Amino acid sequence: MKVTVKSLAEAAGVSRGTVDRVLHDRGAVKPEVALRIKTLAREFGYVPNRAGRALAAFKTPYKIGTLIPSIGNRFFDDVKTGINQAKEEYADLGIEVILKEVQGYDVEDHLEAVNYLVEKGCRALCLATVDTPKMRDYINKLCDDNFKIILLNNDVSGTKRLCYVGSDYQKAGATCGGMLAMFSHVSFYKILIVTGSRLMLGHNQRIQAFKQSLIEGKVNFEIVATVESNDSDIIAQEETLKALRHDPSINCVYVTGAGVQGVGAALIALGRTDLMAIAYDDLYTTKELVQAGIIKFIITQQPIRQGYHAIKRAYLALAGQLTDPCEDFITDTIIKIKANL
Repeated sequence: MKVTVKSLAEAAGVSRGTVDRVLHDRGAVKPEVALRIKTLAREFGYVPNRAGRALAAFKTPYKIGTLIPSIGNRFFDDVKTGINQAKEEYADLGIEVILKEVQGYDVEDHLEAVNYLVEKGCRALCLATVDTPKMRDYINKLCDDNFKIILLNNDVSGTKRLCYVGSDYQKAGATCGGMLAMFSHVSFYKILIVTGSRLMLGHNQRIQAFKQSLIEGKVNFEIVATVESNDSDIIAQEETLKALRHDPSINCVYVTGAGVQGVGAALIALGRTDLMAIAYDDLYTTKELVQAGIIKFIITQQPIRQGYHAIKRAYLALAGQLTDPCEDFITDTIIKIKANL
């Protein structure tokens, strides 16, 4: 006998609406009721009418626009992998994903890219973008016009976005500070911060939480300089070389964005393998620097999951299966050292 929403409702002793909310993760249902419904669905072999949903979707395709500052930034390769996984998984439900890639963090470039996606007819937007008043105002205008906005990898303060999908940057920064405090081997740290961009909220949160964690850990330190790399290895190398030559007493480098390979190249060129260098993300080149002992440890953030779940939520929002706003999707903060790469 075919298992339907109606038969599941009768078996569970609830309404069909309650079963529908549980099966589609839509709306609040008591945990014990949701568990009972999901258990019965699994035991009875319930199969959702995906074909019917697909037919409806193809009559009105779901266009999802995605903006990522991925040109010259290899970190976003894994984000794109996750985007493509979701794209393939939901292809039979009529989604179309339009990817717009930009280089760096120029607000006008980002605004132009978002406008391009809007003009392409995208009603849901997954945006990895800058935290500036212009972008904030544009996002809020789009939200007021019923666009579904998911902020991907980097949040933007003060927006009406549907949700944020990405890492907990404050936890990551605090973890770096806590690790430095735990393994401190010098009496005083003189720290160079190489950040991606002051326009990225996540990079700023990593810095603030890092400093606060050092204070709480009673670490004696001074931030000698903070330089921007625009997530470019070339700029990161130049700025690191300049700072270390200007002040050879710097004994710690904290890299909050991309450009890690450039920082590593500068440390190798100067023979400064004695430095406590810490960074983020397990790119191949970054892992090589950890294996060589140049970078002491890294914090990773599951970028494939970020790309996948941003697209998934965009689809669910367009299909009317998410409340607005909905709960953020936060990926794990993972510490990696040479031994567990």
